[in-house]
Amino acid sequence: MGSFGKNISSTLFLFIGILIITPGFAIRTNEENPELSQHLEECHKKVTKRCAIEISNSIYTNKTPSEYCCQKHITTGKACHDDFIKLFISKVPKEKVTFVAAKGDQIWNHCASIIALAPVA
Repeated sequence: MGSFGKNISSTLFLFIGILIITPGFAIRTNEENPELSQHLEECHKKVTKRCAIEISNSIYTNKTPSEYCCQKHITTGKACHDDFIKLFISKVPKEKVTFVAAKGDQIWNHCASIIALAPVA
């Protein structure tokens, strides 16, 4: 994971996990962008705590979200995913922005492909 991953992933993991699972937290932590905060508040209602943590953690690990969490994540929509990544990027050093953005795209594409292959109920 490297020194970056060890130093910041735990902090971001906790921050993002709390942001997604705790009502009102986005507004308190991202007051400079209330529109983004409000949107993330709505997004977090569609994801379980376990999946929020799993998806957040997958940014700094080689693990991918489970099929169940991918389904929850895709259900939130691409706009929620993109705003989550924007917030995440705002909390990392500038030299890691490209990495986080690429990993965010990789996670979305992975989850979308899993859902596309899932049998229809």
